[in-house]
Amino acid sequence: MELLPSKVQGPTSKVNIKSDFGLGTLDFEPGILDHYTWNLEPGTWNSGRKPAPRAQSPEPWSKYLLMLRMKKDSPGRDKQPMKKTLHIDPFSGASGDMFLGALLSLGVPLDLISETVEKVVPGEVTLKAEEVKRGGLACTRCKVSVSDQSARRSMPQMLEVLEKSGLPGEFVDSCVGVLKILGVAEGRAHGEKQAVHLHELGGQDTIADIVGTLVAVEHLEVGRIVCGPVNLGRGFVETEHGTLPIPAPATAYILEGVPVFSEGPEAELTTPTGAALIKHLVSDFRPFSSMNIESVGMGAGGRENPDFPNILRVFLGSEGETGQRKSVMIECGIDDISPEYMAPLYSSLHEKGAQEVHMIPAHTKKGRVGVLLRVLVPADLEDTLIDAILEESGSAGLRFWKVDRTVLPREVVKVETSCGLISVKRWRMPSGNWRIKVEFDEVMKLSKRAGIRAERLRDEAVAAYYSEYGDGPKKD
Repeated sequence: MELLPSKVQGPTSKVNIKSDFGLGTLDFEPGILDHYTWNLEPGTWNSGRKPAPRAQSPEPWSKYLLMLRMKKDSPGRDKQPMKKTLHIDPFSGASGDMFLGALLSLGVPLDLISETVEKVVPGEVTLKAEEVKRGGLACTRCKVSVSDQSARRSMPQMLEVLEKSGLPGEFVDSCVGVLKILGVAEGRAHGEKQAVHLHELGGQDTIADIVGTLVAVEHLEVGRIVCGPVNLGRGFVETEHGTLPIPAPATAYILEGVPVFSEGPEAELTTPTGAALIKHLVSDFRPFSSMNIESVGMGAGGRENPDFPNILRVFLGSEGETGQRKSVMIECGIDDISPEYMAPLYSSLHEKGAQEVHMIPAHTKKGRVGVLLRVLVPADLEDTLIDAILEESGSAGLRFWKVDRTVLPREVVKVETSCGLISVKRWRMPSGNWRIKVEFDEVMKLSKRAGIRAERLRDEAVAAYYSEYGDGPKKD
């Protein structure tokens, strides 16, 4: 079969093809071409061997649809990209300029950051990146220079310049979120609901740190951000309010619920802005865990600390489900709630991060018929899921123990079928070959729309996968 010259006709588009049946037309809606969801127009065939309409029997012509290969530049041909993970390692604390330096070190263009900051505070801030050493280690320093050191904005004024920047609404909301974290913490420190004046934090450099960091993270297309324990530093710091203990009150309030420690020089290692960025960006706090590291960013602080490198490290990579993983098994018996409430419990635990939820029929105390609830959770979510089970299951107690898991490397690829693209999950076995499973929900949705059996579409997807990828490493 070959594709013939085609054109757009009204709200739908036509692709002309030539096959054993003669000449025919494929009809598709705008935007669908790239996803290859096609419909034959039987009435357009000029050969006596006209294929049957889809509703009657698609078999006579569906095999020809499978011969339409995807364009080489189509994103569907490649495996579906996995979202990246950014791990923040504040072993020496964190500040706004350290974040900027670390993200620049990962390859984020300085022009992107500068141009975005310029839209918020035009003509007020200049950013310069330079390679420096801290503790003998090479890293990137982002120097933030402001036009007027004495210029300060109140919280309403800072929110106003963001709103008038013309930047996308979702991005502005993210910046506002960081500022509000700072405002609430400063307010609590001074006995107010929310601080109107941020004092040192009201300068142009604070806006530059926040806007620049958030646009850099957006540029990296990160799907998940995790962070290790935060080093606060120790001693005292001089502020406009006088000498204050480290961590500064605002920093301490911001980092409530965050794992912290104090080590190294007598200096403020984590600033309120650095703390607010961590609190806003990070979805999970945990020590460094298993990940495939793609690149490392090293952001320098402005001060050279003797015998303690003033650096913020960030690691960009993927957290594939591979190798050994630490998990926790939580278990309890339930015999005093109605079965209709078990389904919501099952869904809720999965939403909170449970890896597996099993409800096993069992006889509990006094011979009652109930269920044995077993929940497998990542080690870092142990406390969260224990609290959720005690809160939602009605159980007055539970058991838990550490478990090790071995999981195979896995990913998702797309294959083309006569009904459109379908996801195929695959796991690499120790032999190097792949085990695959077609995404059930997509098969059901597309087969229902096309009016064909789900089993037939599943088999078609399996055949398309092996045709495209083979079953081992040689054809990947």
